[in-house]
Amino acid sequence: MTILQICFVAVGLAIDVALAALPILAWLRQGRDPYFTDDDSVLMPSPPPDFTPGLASVVLQGKSTRGTISAGLMDLASRNLIAFRAEPFPIGHRAGIELTVHRPHLAHLPAPEAALYQSIVARMGTSRHIDSLFLGSLSGAFTDFAHALDELAVQRGWLQTRPGVVIRNWRILAGLEVGAGLILFGWLSRLLGVSTELRDIDFAVLGIGASIAGAITYFVSGVMPARTKEGAMLAAMLNAYRRALKATIAQAQSLEQVVVMRPLPWVGTPTEQIAWAVAFNLDRQIDSLLSQSLEVSQTGGWPTGIRDWFSII
Repeated sequence: MTILQICFVAVGLAIDVALAALPILAWLRQGRDPYFTDDDSVLMPSPPPDFTPGLASVVLQGKSTRGTISAGLMDLASRNLIAFRAEPFPIGHRAGIELTVHRPHLAHLPAPEAALYQSIVARMGTSRHIDSLFLGSLSGAFTDFAHALDELAVQRGWLQTRPGVVIRNWRILAGLEVGAGLILFGWLSRLLGVSTELRDIDFAVLGIGASIAGAITYFVSGVMPARTKEGAMLAAMLNAYRRALKATIAQAQSLEQVVVMRPLPWVGTPTEQIAWAVAFNLDRQIDSLLSQSLEVSQTGGWPTGIRDWFSII
């Protein structure tokens, strides 16, 4: 290998390392949450005003997720605005959404939940229900709901910037890096007409390294959204309540017993408990508890088809 080739390889490696280090350095400087002690002594007496399960999911995860949508729907069910209807064979293990008979007071709903409910009603039309096979028609409403909660978390000072925008920008960069790597590794080297030996070494280093850097950027992009100091404090409080709720579910014999033990002081009904459990990513624990306590399924108090709904969220 000549000195020129060594220089080319060294420059290529330096560029690759810089590209790979860029997202990691950006996360260290901007993407990390402020440090806040996370223990059971940070429990808050009650959530902030209009703090819903969906918004709690965003604060806990640092961004909206599929669980955020599920928490929002469970929240609407806990307010007796919608119910989940188990569907018979051959569909099985699925649940559609239907409206309840009473007239809701939307003035008491936070804006994101009110918009989600109105979108569901508009989609139903006069039928007053949506089969599980057609829940995909609500994907736009679910996306709008998630974006609204992200923006609300930013407005309230819990997230630094809207998570979706941060992730999208970094993933665009990741795509550019991978694309550039493939180009350098492929036809560009032949287009430039460099020698075979030099091409195989230098452009291979640049191409493969840039593609690896793109993969690193892509995976790091998911943790780029950062909470503020207030958001980190709130997340620590919610995590403490999550541990308390998880321990209570493990000890309880029924969902009513969980409510009586009051791991979440502001929750007073079984349906509210389900909504907050979904926000805390404890839906499987709740589902297991419901399955063990068959007698409570006869007393009502939560949305119909709840077990079937848990099977698809």
